[in-house]
Amino acid sequence: MKDVSVIIPIKNEPFISTLVGQIHRTLVSYDHEVIVVDESSQPVTLKNAKVIRQKSHGLGNAFLEGLRESKGRYIVLMDGDGQHRPQDIPKLLSALSSYDFVFGSKLVEGGRAFYSEERFFITKFLSKFASLVLDLPIKDNMSGFSAMKRQAISRIRLNPLGYKINLEAAYKLKQKGFKLGEVPIVFLRRQKGRAKIGFNLEGISEMFRIFRLIIELKLGLR
Repeated sequence: MKDVSVIIPIKNEPFISTLVGQIHRTLVSYDHEVIVVDESSQPVTLKNAKVIRQKSHGLGNAFLEGLRESKGRYIVLMDGDGQHRPQDIPKLLSALSSYDFVFGSKLVEGGRAFYSEERFFITKFLSKFASLVLDLPIKDNMSGFSAMKRQAISRIRLNPLGYKINLEAAYKLKQKGFKLGEVPIVFLRRQKGRAKIGFNLEGISEMFRIFRLIIELKLGLR
C-alpha cells in the first residue's frame, strides 16, 4: 500500500502533464501515485501517471472509479484545470493527523481565491446554506480540493450524481462520527474554460442542482 493516492478527474485539460509533474515534485518525500480519470473526447496518454478511461459520466463517478484503482492510505481529490495548487497538498495531508476528511478552503484565514466577485459571492452563499442545513462545521464545503483517510471514506456509500462529491462525503462521514477539518489554500484562475457556477442559465441550473443535493442529503434521500 502506498502513502498517498492523488485522483484527478479531467475532461479535455491541456495542461494535465505539467500538473502531474508538479505533483510528483511536491510529493517526492511520499510514496505516492497519481491517478488521472479521463473523460476527454480524445484519450490522454501520460508517462508519469496511471490513466483510467472514465466509464460513467460526472465527477462523482470519476472519483469512485479512481478510488477503486487507488492504493494509498490517504486519498487526495483535486481538479485538473490548474485551479488547485500541488504545493497545498502537504498541508491537507498534515491535517489528516487530526481529521478524517479535510477541505482545502478559500474562506478561512490565509485562504485566497483569484476569481470574480460574482463567483466568490455565490460560493460563499452556497457554503453557508449547506453549513446551516447540514450542520457542517466547514466554511468552504463547496471546495473540490480535499484529502481523506481511506479507512474513513470506505465506511460510507456515495451516490455519484453531480460533481459536489466532497459535500456528500463530508456530510455522510459526519453522520458516522468522523472528524472534518479545513486548511487554507490559494485557488487560482482557470487556465482554460469557464466555471460551472455563475449568474447565467447554466450557472443558475447548477446552483439549483446543488440546492437539491443539500435538501436530499438532509432528508436522507441520497
